Amino acid sequence: MIEIRNITKKYGDFICLEQVSLTVNDGTVYGLAGENGAGKSTLLRLMAGVYQADRGEIRIDGKKIPDTEAKQEVFYMPDSQYYEKNATPFTIGNFYKNFYPGFEMEDYRYLLEQFGLEENAPVDSFSKGMKKQMFIAAAICANTKYLLCDEVFDGLDPRIRGKVNELLKSAAAGRNMTIFIVSHYLEELNKICTEKGFLHRGKILTEKEWNGLMNEGGEEA
Repeated sequence: MIEIRNITKKYGDFICLEQVSLTVNDGTVYGLAGENGAGKSTLLRLMAGVYQADRGEIRIDGKKIPDTEAKQEVFYMPDSQYYEKNATPFTIGNFYKNFYPGFEMEDYRYLLEQFGLEENAPVDSFSKGMKKQMFIAAAICANTKYLLCDEVFDGLDPRIRGKVNELLKSAAAGRNMTIFIVSHYLEELNKICTEKGFLHRGKILTEKEWNGLMNEGGEEA
């Protein structure tokens, strides 16, 4: 279970997140939408332990982030992924295998093949969409209990987005994985997510609250 309690994050005088609270139960595929700059990616980085909150706390299975043991149960996939120079999909798989004991290398190589990605090709030669597919494959095969995805559909054509959707749904069901997705692709979130929230002015709104805001002429996600 992911428990976010009264999280506040500021950048100078700017309040990015204010008293944000949310509980995500095990096995949930949770989608978070919202306006650009609403703080979606910041919240995800706080959950991954990349950032620290000014106030409040985040717990995963009762362990307070950034507890090392808790972080090993989380795979965080940012919008822009880091990799070493001269890296290949195979060397990236080996890197994650060293950090995540449950990493399934053969499944990873199978998914690379399904995406049409050569495991020994230089990652620098890949398009943004190809890199995204490679890291999605690694994220799933890390076999962690929690997967945090930032703009997972960005850079993918509609056909590949559909394939990624099916892959994530299969991971949630078959691996009992809890998935938290930040995205501006609301249509894709509707296809995959069992629960959704909408970040607006530092607060998380329910779908009903968001629809009410839209009906009143509010900003569009």
